[in-house]
Amino acid sequence: MGRSRNAVLGLVAACAAALTLGVIPAAAAEPLPGPTPLADNWFQGPTDLSGYANGDVIRSRPVEVRFPANTPWPVVETTQLLYRTTDSFGAPVTTTATVMVPDRPWTGPGARPLLSQQQAMDALGLACNPSVTLPAGKSQDLALISPMLALGYAVVASDYQGPEMAWIAGRQTAHGVLDGIRAAQRFEPLGLSQAPVVMYGYSGGGHATAWAAEQKATYAPELNVIGVAEGGVPGDLAGLSEKQPAVGFTAWGTLLGLSREYPDKIRPQEYLTPEGIEFAETLTDGCLTDLLGKTKGISLAQYSKVGDILTIPSVEAVIEENSLARTAATPDMPLFVFHDTKDVLIPDWGMTGVVREYCNRGVDVQYAPGLGVDHVGGAFVGMPPAYKWLDDRVVGRPTTPNC
Repeated sequence: MGRSRNAVLGLVAACAAALTLGVIPAAAAEPLPGPTPLADNWFQGPTDLSGYANGDVIRSRPVEVRFPANTPWPVVETTQLLYRTTDSFGAPVTTTATVMVPDRPWTGPGARPLLSQQQAMDALGLACNPSVTLPAGKSQDLALISPMLALGYAVVASDYQGPEMAWIAGRQTAHGVLDGIRAAQRFEPLGLSQAPVVMYGYSGGGHATAWAAEQKATYAPELNVIGVAEGGVPGDLAGLSEKQPAVGFTAWGTLLGLSREYPDKIRPQEYLTPEGIEFAETLTDGCLTDLLGKTKGISLAQYSKVGDILTIPSVEAVIEENSLARTAATPDMPLFVFHDTKDVLIPDWGMTGVVREYCNRGVDVQYAPGLGVDHVGGAFVGMPPAYKWLDDRVVGRPTTPNC
């Protein structure tokens, strides 16, 4: 029962193919478990989604956001929306958006703008999503977006990794983000149907933001996205996987997250030793802090029975597929890209090549190298100019590309 939907389908397909060939398959290794469902049944979507379009709201409810845990924020009215989206292959799924509208009027030009803020979940468990952490007072991102709320921006934060928590799966995250914006604008009580949209994200949230920017023109061309700020992005995921040590939470998260979205191509249950499988299962529902602690200094190689897992051809192909700027899909809005020059976790060369390719395609890009304060520091140093750049787009100031 805990097995992920895609894993089950992949296993069924493999068995069917073997039977078609007239052979009895050897006992297949049991796929690793997907995320544990939340106890709150509100998050469970209907089985039949054929009556809903992508971005359609299935149900809604008011909630209260907090930060810290015992400090409610009555200055914003918060609504959660369960909506239809699609996975990386176009299959319908549901996920949730948390939309915050401040209690102050918008005093800038035009309609109140909507900031789509992608939180850096970097997690494998459903309880790590903003729909859970924001009401529980466990999301520091609420404090980080407070400057935009204070300016009068509405903010939407989506559970963009989908129901299987497919960490780093580019198209799934892009669809989750874009359909979350659609849901926020289609839910009439919020009054955001005419809102100009800007997007922001850093690190894992920057990855989701960048993928949404790249996929927007083909997946959601009707959205009025006027600017995107993305920082600390692991854009060249293939290059990073090849050159960075296969150790720590990024390596484990990439392997396990992508295996949930590509169960027929990435099969950790076949690559890991029994001890490795046992260790991987302890990460099933891990949030960022837990994953950082458990995987510190633990390489994939320590538990591998097939050598370098990330060089297995099918694994390499999926990682390449989930790297940015690999297809003709191109952002159709201005970009502000920032990355610290001393970032060790996600080196800047993992994004500079993507920026160069975007520039060659004619994208309006302003690239801002950081001040040498590493990955975490880059988030705090880069956020104020990124927010200022987004606000400039809303008030109509000209861009200053530096390709």
